[in-house]
Amino acid sequence: MGETIRITGRDPRKDYRYAVYEHKLVTEDGLSYIRSFIVLKNQYGVIVRFTRLHNYTGAYNNRTARPLASDANARMHYICMMLNYILIDNYEVYRIDHVFKVTKGMLVAFFTDYAMGTKADGGHRGSESVENCIHSVTLFFVKLSWKYGGYVAMKRNELYRETQGYDHSGRLVKRSVPDFEIRYVPEEKEIFRDIPTKVFKILMNLALRYAPDIAFAMGLQAFAGLRPGEVMNVRQEGSPKGNGIIFTYLDGRLIRADIDLTHEYAMRSDGVGCGKIKKERRQGVYPPFLEAFQQLYESHKAFLATQTFEADYCPMFVNANGMAMTYGNYYARFQYLVDTYLRPLLLEHSDPECRIYGQMLCENKLAPHSLRHWFSVQLALRGETIDQLQFWRGDRSPESALVYLQNKGDLVRELAKTNELLASFLMEEGALWHGKD
Repeated sequence: MGETIRITGRDPRKDYRYAVYEHKLVTEDGLSYIRSFIVLKNQYGVIVRFTRLHNYTGAYNNRTARPLASDANARMHYICMMLNYILIDNYEVYRIDHVFKVTKGMLVAFFTDYAMGTKADGGHRGSESVENCIHSVTLFFVKLSWKYGGYVAMKRNELYRETQGYDHSGRLVKRSVPDFEIRYVPEEKEIFRDIPTKVFKILMNLALRYAPDIAFAMGLQAFAGLRPGEVMNVRQEGSPKGNGIIFTYLDGRLIRADIDLTHEYAMRSDGVGCGKIKKERRQGVYPPFLEAFQQLYESHKAFLATQTFEADYCPMFVNANGMAMTYGNYYARFQYLVDTYLRPLLLEHSDPECRIYGQMLCENKLAPHSLRHWFSVQLALRGETIDQLQFWRGDRSPESALVYLQNKGDLVRELAKTNELLASFLMEEGALWHGKD
């Protein structure tokens, strides 16, 4: 398989690292996708060997047909960490030179080190990261064992155990879970992402005034729950690849708006990636937010009419060079808006709650993902069920949405005072729609 490191003479084993190599491809009709491989690199970062280990990540398990864009990149990073830990960094301890020889005890040591170790910023990894690592590596060895049988030291019955539980419909089901119990240090610092509705309204008005290039991008997150990378994949209505947004009217009244995220296309002529679509789909705008969404969209169309862009791609969001924005561009513009306009305004605001939040922005960084969080909070406060949250958020599984329902009582207490209606919020602060300052 090419996964053995054998070196004669001096053993410069630590000069080599397993790593993930990404190769970006574009089909003739413009579909963009990435293929990831597990490779071996030397001390200069040069690939010296391609392996076949990417075949055993378990992506789309037991499926004969896979979506073009499917890629197990995230799982591969955990697998590479395990390979480096056992075969290279701790070779003096384990003395094995092939992945087939890895034992369960070695995996326990790796998982424990991963869970108890610190990140580059000095913080500890969260439970979700530890769980993902264990699941990814365990499935990897199950796939190896299934393919190579007796050559692999570990068997499936060592790696999994059967349990019973209830699914989200209340049915009793059997599940196979990794047979490991690893302790971890809980993260002490939570991600700063809460935005009171009154602050959200101020932020959106500031975006329209000072950052019109990203105001609608922020609206796609706040009113349709898109992730920042997904926003950068949205196309204009006149795109050669099909309308990026589809509006449905009844008797002249907008009743539905959908964002086309069914395929990840190349968005720029230079091949630079703009962002990833986590779940390919057509994502609807949450109905109570349709009016505000439409207002933002009309404003953005007026802005685009003053810009140049690549007509072959028709990106919804363009940078100063007329090319599609990347997630990095969006993130930087959002930070500029918060640091230059939002925080100073809040610190001098007449409302004491706004002043307190402005002080919090002096100590915490507010990222674009906070807008999707605000969207999720609004859904929970409006009584949406876990299935509905999963649908409107565009999640693959219900776990992320469940967090909002579990904490709904706290959300109600914290945000009820600022849960204002959105119908006219864009009309405030000086009739922005008419270009008055």
